[in-house]
Amino acid sequence: MYQDLTKRFVEALQLQHTPVGLAFVETVPENVQHVARRVPSACTFWRLGEQGVFYANAEDHQECPIGMMTMGFTMPASAQERAQGLVQTMASVKYFSPDEVSALPVVKKPHESIVYGRLDQLPVEADVVLCILNTQQAMLVAEALGQVNWLQSGQSAFGRPTCGVIPRTLMTGETSMSFGCVGARTYIELSPAEVVLTIPAAQFADLVGNLETIVAANAALAPFHQQQKANFGG
Repeated sequence: MYQDLTKRFVEALQLQHTPVGLAFVETVPENVQHVARRVPSACTFWRLGEQGVFYANAEDHQECPIGMMTMGFTMPASAQERAQGLVQTMASVKYFSPDEVSALPVVKKPHESIVYGRLDQLPVEADVVLCILNTQQAMLVAEALGQVNWLQSGQSAFGRPTCGVIPRTLMTGETSMSFGCVGARTYIELSPAEVVLTIPAAQFADLVGNLETIVAANAALAPFHQQQKANFGG
């Protein structure tokens, strides 16, 4: 379904990480297996999704109360208590204001499970495409989206929690970027130079086409800047 687009996207950006698709489903396709292991965080599923396709339900997300909340799963009392305790801990070290909780985006699409997986292997239509990019790759995507020219308002970028960019993209129909919170950086081992980008899957094909144009344009301009630098002995 997404094989050709994924290949072109990866080649254009020279990606080190395979794009992952997320599909919020009420019924799991027969050929998709349940996740085979427990995980400490919702974002851990992104890394596992680079390796294959699986689904995870509310119970599979329960070790991560914040992720369970943003992914739109109904939280049992035990998870709610853990979430409240985590928020209080964050507030006590002045990391996170309790007032922010009410502002967190939450997935509203009805679903019982989330299908995660390599975008080029995803057997269902994705809702969101999630990419881990370095800053240069993120710049190229922003240029391809027209979000860094002076006629636009610019790209929205967020920090904590990183998983919040998924529901934001679903809610707004716009790409969202997270600089990566301390939790995500721990669980999925983001490098200091990497960010997380979420793209509405319905816009992915247009993005790939625009991206190829922008990458070619940057390549055409690079020799000029290299020569300019050489002219000054730098």
